[in-house]
Amino acid sequence: MDLTWINVVDSAVKIGLGAIISAASGYVIFVKTKSYEEEKEAKARFYLLQDEKKSKYVEFLSQSQELIQSHLFTASKPDSEGYKGYMRTFNQVQIISNDDIRLAAYNVMSDVTAFIFLRKNDQEVEIIDSMVKPAREKVSFFQKIAQTEVTKNYEKT
Repeated sequence: MDLTWINVVDSAVKIGLGAIISAASGYVIFVKTKSYEEEKEAKARFYLLQDEKKSKYVEFLSQSQELIQSHLFTASKPDSEGYKGYMRTFNQVQIISNDDIRLAAYNVMSDVTAFIFLRKNDQEVEIIDSMVKPAREKVSFFQKIAQTEVTKNYEKT
């Protein structure tokens, strides 16, 4: 009879230990899976935002260059549709960007705006070139920091 009692206790201990091991391994697997899924979602959000930034930066740069080019010899009006669209794009860039990009975008917008609103009637080409140069330099600088921003790889936080 003693052997039966020992066999019963032995079986109960084995079953209990098996259940504890199963529960612990199930919990570890659950935590790892959850962590992996959260990381996967964060990475997907990061690259989605990178694509959105890239699109907005290209749109902002294109509009900056178009405004400069189309107003090389004529002044723009503040209520023009082109300028309103430019300001809308500028504000979108400001909202989705870090401070370095925001500052560079502001500098581009400021110089482009100053140039396109400047009266250029009967100005010499050299004078116009000297007036447009700061805006083009700011556009070039913005291109570089925007490139750096949108080509970053995801880093786990």
